[in-house]
Amino acid sequence: MPLLYLVLALIVVAVIARFLNTYVPMPANVRPIVNIVLVLLVVGMGLWLINTYVPMAGSIKAILNIVVVVATCVGVLQAVGLWPQILRIWNDLTKHRA
Repeated sequence: MPLLYLVLALIVVAVIARFLNTYVPMPANVRPIVNIVLVLLVVGMGLWLINTYVPMAGSIKAILNIVVVVATCVGVLQAVGLWPQILRIWNDLTKHRA
């Protein structure tokens, strides 16, 4: 039954995303934030689905969770335009090694 609820929730999120992106007038700077929130909901539901229904070793599950969280953080930083600054800071920190 929880799997049915998850599918229904994903359908609701897809309908809301379609409605918000086509029919609701929003300022240009608000639309990416709404899309980021909707993507975070979908990623969270997908990760929950994998953690609940896919049988795998605990260590592999932990690695998968870390990879998904890091990839999601990178995607959010790219969506809001902060990723180039993060890369520049990283390059400045690693260039000055002896």
